[in-house]
Amino acid sequence: MAKKSELTLEELAARKIRRSNGWTRFWAIVLALVLVGGVAFFANNQAKKANEAAEAEASSLAAEYANSNAGGQSWNDGSASGDNGSANANAPASSEAEAAVKAINAATAQAANAGYTWARKCELTRAIDVGSATETLNGIIHRVDSNADLNSVVGGFIGRGDKNATYTAGADAKETFGNANYALKATQLQASDLQELKVDGNTYTFKLANADNPQKDGGTSLNRLTDDFITQQEVADGIKEALGFLSSLLSVKSSDVSFSEIEVTVVLTDDGKLESLHYYYVMDVKKLELSVATGTGAGYVDATYNNFVY
Repeated sequence: MAKKSELTLEELAARKIRRSNGWTRFWAIVLALVLVGGVAFFANNQAKKANEAAEAEASSLAAEYANSNAGGQSWNDGSASGDNGSANANAPASSEAEAAVKAINAATAQAANAGYTWARKCELTRAIDVGSATETLNGIIHRVDSNADLNSVVGGFIGRGDKNATYTAGADAKETFGNANYALKATQLQASDLQELKVDGNTYTFKLANADNPQKDGGTSLNRLTDDFITQQEVADGIKEALGFLSSLLSVKSSDVSFSEIEVTVVLTDDGKLESLHYYYVMDVKKLELSVATGTGAGYVDATYNNFVY
């Protein structure tokens, strides 16, 4: 206990940033930093003492949330979502596509309960920009970690960087990957989902329709493949859980996120088991409107599951 008391809150926060391997641990830091920025805007015309009290309370709650290791959840409040390219989605499926989805869905259902390795690369191709608030937030972040900025912190939240893990059958997916959304799921693909399908023996390559503001409800081909994306509602729920009564200072008002260039390769063994699954997509955050600022950004995700142990 004595050793822990020697570290300041800022030092503890910096340590968490350095040690975190998944976006769930970054989330508490993101909340603290953005909220402090929000409090600064909110309390611009108020007494300095009141502003400091609010800032201290926000930091305390964020630290408590980080210690609890509770994760936030997604980027969509129920606004319209779905696949683009509906003409392709509604076109009659070929017998080859019917056979392919039957084999792929059966293989992933079995593989989801197996052990496997996972590798994921996520990079931002357009810097996070929240307008005039960008410089303010970067200044706050630098007080916590001089080597971090808005891009690295928010990038940590969405899983930016190279990541890999080995998942043991029966283990806790959230503990293994840092977020259960990264775990392989039993796909529920439909034959009409498979665009530009190519079959070469046991290898299936295809594209999926673009998805605007997808939900975790199976309503888009992207979600019928994976849960590896973030929705507005998950973000809003994370803010509310972390900040309690102070969450009114930082609300998610709206978002507009598009996922495109979704490419998938599935390789099966001769006996129909999943040998590997790879997907790639581009994400374009056209708008993430918070109560204190509106942000934009873009990036891509490239992920692979292989080395299955059944």
